Amino acid sequence: MVADPHHPSRPQVRWRRIRQAIQAVVLVPALVVLSLLPIVRPSTDPPAAADAVIVLSGDFGDRRAVANSLVEKGLVPTLVFVGTPDRIDEDQLCQSRQRIEYLCLRPQPDNTRAEARAVAQLAKSRGWRSVLVVTSRYHVTRSRVVFRRCVDAEVRMLAGDPPYGRDYLTQQIRTEWPKVLYTLAIGPGC
Repeated sequence: MVADPHHPSRPQVRWRRIRQAIQAVVLVPALVVLSLLPIVRPSTDPPAAADAVIVLSGDFGDRRAVANSLVEKGLVPTLVFVGTPDRIDEDQLCQSRQRIEYLCLRPQPDNTRAEARAVAQLAKSRGWRSVLVVTSRYHVTRSRVVFRRCVDAEVRMLAGDPPYGRDYLTQQIRTEWPKVLYTLAIGPGC
């Protein structure tokens, strides 16, 4: 029997399948790891002067510490807490008069998109040209996308590192990764 030049032999088929299996074993985990980098090691912006610093809700002490350092350096005149209060004194700060202006925005529902919309309205009403948004490192990538879609001012992202362990980080990656994909998939609207 003469071999058909258009039909591969059994050894060729076997080697092709082995090569494909090796590629899958190597490439799939590599792609997963690469897709997680924007969550575990996102790109952040250096601190700079801005009209306000925005602290997103969900703070474990990391976000507010970053915002306070910006205030202490004199980079921002206004600190905005947006979302569900993370500390008892947030609302008290927002009602007090101090050298820095504290504002509290409580959008409903409390999610990143609603927070971005509330900040967008505030920035527009005040004529802000730039804002610094502080969130936890795992939340930077998605927040950047949402805030840049919604806010008509320059948005710079800064990250805090919550005092969480590996289990908590793993849980956040599991929930944040699909949220990033969903945010990217829903298009350019706010």
